[in-house]
Formats: sequence, structure tokens, C-alpha cells
Amino acid sequence: MFQKYLESFENLKEDNIDQLLKHVSENIIFIDPFHKITNKRDMKKMLEKMFERLESPNFKVLYYIKKSKINLVKWEFSCISFKRNFAFTGLSEVEIKGSLVTKHVDFWDSGKSIYCNLPVVGKIFKKIHG
Repeated sequence: MFQKYLESFENLKEDNIDQLLKHVSENIIFIDPFHKITNKRDMKKMLEKMFERLESPNFKVLYYIKKSKINLVKWEFSCISFKRNFAFTGLSEVEIKGSLVTKHVDFWDSGKSIYCNLPVVGKIFKKIHG
């Protein structure tokens, strides 16, 4: 089941979001630097907005460690935004109960990965992040 969830992320497109969501519980907890979501409906809305705001968003699983109910995933995300290519890596902690993902927490540096690359404010963030 966990591998199907990861495959769904790697193959995620605007028209197959439901393929990913069939692997998550109704009360999924999804947390990243910009979101704290507590249900499947809001997770779907978040993913739909991602496809509206970004061009060619893509997740690539680099490796994972499966341990009982907790799983760790190292991934790379890439997209085009503000006419610039973005790519960064992150780590996710994925909790599974039964056959569904109940919690997915992403860890990545939004300052270095996003804000440093934005026009105008990027210069400020580059000074902070060195």
C-alpha cells in the first residue's frame, strides 16, 4: 500500500488527484511549511491549487525507509513558477493505519527553497540563508 501511495505521488497530474487520495483516510493530517490540513477534501483542494498556481509540478521519490507504521521518504520537487525553474528536496514522515495513510508531514526549507528565488524579496532571504 505504501508503495502505491508513493507511485501515485510520482505520477500525480491534475486529472488523477483522486488516484492518490484513494490511499488516504478521510481524516488525513497533512502538514507542510504552508499548510495544516485535517481531511481528504481539503487535501484535494490544496493539490488542485498547486496545479493552478504552478507549471509542471513533479515529485520524484529518491528513497524511502519503511518501519512499522512510520515511513520516511526523501523526495525532490520541481516546477516552474514566476517563469523560473524550482527544484528542492525534502523529507516526509508518513503514518499508516490499516491500509490508509493517516498522517503525512513534509519537512523542507521554504526560505531557501522558495523565498530565496523570488523577485525582490529573494535578495533579503539570500542574505539570511547565506
